[in-house]
Order: sequence, then structure tokens, then C-alpha cells
Amino acid sequence: MKRKKALDFLLVTLFVGILFTFTVIIGLGGTLKEGSLKGTSFNARFYSDNALSDFVKYVDYKIFGHIEEGDLLIGKDEWLFEAVDSENGYERLRDYIGANQFSDEQLETIMSTISKRAESYESNGVRYMMVVIPDSISVCSENVPWYLGEQSENTRLSQITRLASECGIDDFINPAQIMISESKNVVMYNNTENTINAYGAYCIYNTVVSRFLAETGREVDRIYRDDVDFYTRITDGRRIAELAGLSETIKNRTVSVSDEMSEEYQVKENEKNLVKTVRDNIQQSGIHECVVIECTSDWDRIQLTPYFSNTFDTVYYRELSVHPNDARQYEPTLVVQIIHESELEMLLE
Repeated sequence: MKRKKALDFLLVTLFVGILFTFTVIIGLGGTLKEGSLKGTSFNARFYSDNALSDFVKYVDYKIFGHIEEGDLLIGKDEWLFEAVDSENGYERLRDYIGANQFSDEQLETIMSTISKRAESYESNGVRYMMVVIPDSISVCSENVPWYLGEQSENTRLSQITRLASECGIDDFINPAQIMISESKNVVMYNNTENTINAYGAYCIYNTVVSRFLAETGREVDRIYRDDVDFYTRITDGRRIAELAGLSETIKNRTVSVSDEMSEEYQVKENEKNLVKTVRDNIQQSGIHECVVIECTSDWDRIQLTPYFSNTFDTVYYRELSVHPNDARQYEPTLVVQIIHESELEMLLE
């Protein structure tokens, strides 16, 4: 019996080897016929064939669990993470293990920044919140590579969260624990890109609205979890998979809001840095609620719009402003600034 199993294993291995060799020969044969490649090296001929290169990347990932791109981490169940953020240089892996902490002086500056913005708005009767969207590696820990271990308690976001609590600054909101506890059945992030999906956006919305209503006692047409249906579809891999050249190999599980969710608002302005929405039944409202949502990402704005715009009478979506009280011109009752965990250094400016 053992001999038969061993023989079967050898035959399968031999077949795969022959298939792979045949593929390489065919690929190289095609490139060698290209007149433009005469005089080029073996490596140049090999990598000039896109189909062959894609096949090698496929085999490298599927069989050996490896990606050529050095700053990418392969998680469980086709999750991908960037060790270093390719957009802003944030050293995510070092922060994950607690090796990229803010200094005491930097933390003091960040606390001052948040406090000044909150005081400036609230002195004019406007509620202010600074919300941080955690990185997927912070929320989806069950999909992180096993060798990383548990996330350090001394990440930059943890540092700021602790200090804000000690200083009594409740304007700073870190929803990481809420997102972890509420993502058991439906994930909140794209598995091939460090971005929230429709359900993750709902969690951000629900956290903000819950805090706002508890503090002000106001009444709005709040959207509850049972009011929203989410569905998952499989699409090509998103940005991180694209960086690895594996967008067709590593699929993204894309979570969206079902088409049954109605849009009871109209887009009144839609410019590059400003989008304004107004609810259809604004005339029936008692107290006019105007909210300003400032984001660093258009993707976040798109995901958040169905929730906030279906809840508040008028909503302005715009780019993040570093000037305290800059949104007062819209006469809002609430201003929410939303940044990512990888963008915390912005609070030092």
C-alpha cells in the first residue's frame, strides 16, 4: 500500500515536471523566434514573454507560496498585506511589531492638533470627531501570516488611543475593537487591497452616528444593521494583487450593498474636491441636520455616502482640511474627519 502511494506521488511529480518543462520550452521557443530579441540574454528572452512570466508567478504563488515582490506579505486564505505602504512609505510591518513608535514629543504634538481642532469647532456649537480607519492587518488578524505573531500593544495607533483616553480627549475615535467584534460573519476589508468594503463603511458610519446621538440626544433616520443586506461577489484582485502581477490568480471577495437599498437623496454638487447631497424628504425634517465628512480617499467617500446621505438632511463630502473650523462655512452640526492608520503622521503637521 505504501509502495503504491509512493509510486503515485512520483508519477504525479514527474508529470508536473514534464508539463512545466514543456511549457518553458514552448515559451522560449516563441521568444527565440522574435527577431527583435536576437543577441539578448537568456533572462531577457525568458521574461519578455508575458504569458510565460505570468505562468511562473502563478506557480511561484500557488505551489511555493511565494511572491517575487519583497514588500508583500502572503496571509491566509488569499489575503495580501503590504509590509511598506507603496503610496506613502508607512512602515506597516515595523509598526505591527511595535518598532515604529511615536516619540513623546510627537505624541504631544498629535494631542495638541486634535484638541485644537475640536475646541475650535465645539466653541461654535459644532460637534467634531477624528476617526481613524485601522489597516486591514490590524482588524483581520486571523488572516495575518502566522510567523508575525500577535500585533504589538505599542503600535502608533495604540499609542495615540491610550494617550487620548488618559487625557480625556473623546474626539479621537479608534473603531478597531468594534470592527473586530462585528466582523465575525462578514469581513470589512478587501482581501487584496488595504481598503474597507461596504460593510466596513457601515461600521464606521454606525460608530459615528451612535456617538453623535448619545452625546446630543438628537433624532435622525438612523440606518440599523438589519436595514442593510450585503452580498459578496468574486472579482479580479485589487491593488496589492496587481502589484504582484497576480490580479487574475488571487481573486478579491468584494462585499457590496444590495440593490434593494434605496437612495433617498440627490447629489446637488459634484466637483473635484466637494460633493453635496440633500435628502428627498428634507422638508419633513424637524431640525435641519448638516454634516461635513472630510476624507483622504475618494474610495472611502463612495463607500460612506449611502449611509450618511440617507441619514442626514445635507451632507458635504470634501478633502481633509488641516485648518481648524474650516468647515464652519457650511453651518454643520457635525464635522467628521476620517484618516487611515497609515496616515497618522498627518497629525504632526
